[in-house]
Amino acid sequence: MEPRIIQLMARKLSGEATAAELDELNELLTRHPEAIYYAELITQLWDEEKIPESNSKITDTDISYLRHLARHRPEFRETPSVNDPDPFLQPSSMRRRTRRLARAFFITVVLAGGAYLGSRLLAPQPAATRVNTELFANLGSRRSLFLPDGTRVWLNAGSRIQYDSDMLHKNTRDLSLSGEAFFEVAKDKDRPFIIHTDKIAIKVLGTAFNVRAYPRDRITETTLMRGSIELTVNNKPYQKIILKPREKFDLIDDGHDELRDSAGIRTGPAKPSRNTNPVKLVVQDVVPVQLEDKEYVKEVSWVDDEFVFQNETLEELAPKMERWFNVRIRIDNPQVRNYHYTGIFHKETIDQALTAMRLIRPFNFKITDKNVFIH
Repeated sequence: MEPRIIQLMARKLSGEATAAELDELNELLTRHPEAIYYAELITQLWDEEKIPESNSKITDTDISYLRHLARHRPEFRETPSVNDPDPFLQPSSMRRRTRRLARAFFITVVLAGGAYLGSRLLAPQPAATRVNTELFANLGSRRSLFLPDGTRVWLNAGSRIQYDSDMLHKNTRDLSLSGEAFFEVAKDKDRPFIIHTDKIAIKVLGTAFNVRAYPRDRITETTLMRGSIELTVNNKPYQKIILKPREKFDLIDDGHDELRDSAGIRTGPAKPSRNTNPVKLVVQDVVPVQLEDKEYVKEVSWVDDEFVFQNETLEELAPKMERWFNVRIRIDNPQVRNYHYTGIFHKETIDQALTAMRLIRPFNFKITDKNVFIH
């Protein structure tokens, strides 16, 4: 129901809706009065020119964001813009607008009075700060370090952070991440801590969370363990996403497909996908994995040198194992690529790990230097 109402609202606002579509919209809104909320939000997005008039189609990303706003209204009430009033802070005006819309049977959309999306002014933007410190974790290794503000960072294999060592004298503590890191951010209410990746930005005051943003991965993931974080997608900075403890956010980008050879091996850079709506946003609860009579949070288990995986194909595991063991894996057998595994690695070598895995589903492998051939 929601996506159709949002799509019809966009067509109405762009002047492209047919008489039949307007009738359908009015009927849907009459049958689902709770959709007032979505009607007002889409009007605000349009009025603030966040949806180009030349493109009346609302993407899955827009719909996911509107649903997120509905789910987390209390959190958004706590962080209004300093410049614009938040209509959710004005329940009486909200009720008045709602009654006007109801009396008009939604034939005329009343433009929203408050600039709720003024909170975009607080959304993290790509850092323009001076960067003079760069730290790495090599493939096959993990490391822990402290930043000048006392924030502790764990870097997973093949990851890099960049920051200004003089961050304590700045208005914000900006850091750029490529790869995966777990943060225990030192509290400083006067200087927000902002993490920038290629696709998302995360703003916090003090909390513990994990970010996985490897450049070639199709999923950028943020997992919150305690505290709260404010997250924005770089190409939609006006959309603010709030995570609660034990929630995770996934940005799934199917807009590019890696070039692969006939054996399924990555052979080149990404190419544009034919998918017309390539980016999806997903917020979901963190579900522990039960292994060996113990529960693990696989999203952050690597911090304790534990590689946990659940119902993943060998093809999905291959790039993670490459980083973990500092090897290059080639899978020649299409059937083996689709084998599913659940398990945990502690201190195993790549030889020990593959030997254990083939006891579950049979395959052969050969290791030459740092190249692994599976068939």
